[in-house]
Amino acid sequence: MHENTLAALRRAAEEKHRLRLEKERFLLAAGKKDAGKISRRDLFMLGLALYWGEGYKGLSDELGFTNSDPAMILFFIHWLSKIYKIKSGQLILRVSINASHTHRVRQVERYWSRLTGVPLSQFTMTSLIKTAHKKVYANQDTHYGTLRVKVRSGTDLRRRILGSIQQLKTL
Repeated sequence: MHENTLAALRRAAEEKHRLRLEKERFLLAAGKKDAGKISRRDLFMLGLALYWGEGYKGLSDELGFTNSDPAMILFFIHWLSKIYKIKSGQLILRVSINASHTHRVRQVERYWSRLTGVPLSQFTMTSLIKTAHKKVYANQDTHYGTLRVKVRSGTDLRRRILGSIQQLKTL
């Protein structure tokens, strides 16, 4: 191809990229504005929806939540604190991570401890997940597995939350 044609194609691609980034910034700002200020009621309902989707609802009576998204973990802990007055001392945390990360267990535990502000003394033994095929993670050094957040003696609260979720199911 001719030099001028290549330069024009490059400029067109750069302009298309710039416009996409500009549109993305606009849409993100619009989304934040759409969400607006979150009321206590909003927080309550958001937490219920999160627990409905990701919380423990099975056969055990444990009140628990497991996820790999740090923001979601922090939201859940914040929700427990603000809505149900659960103190961080009432939390029990456990990391689950692929056994290929055995050499990083302490680093991963410290990551979750720093993120949540919950001391390592409230962590139970990390669960190492063994798989038939060793998975190679592209983000080997920044993969932190999942974190389980449980509430000590949380059976009554779990039942209360599930009652609220039952009410949502009537809509």
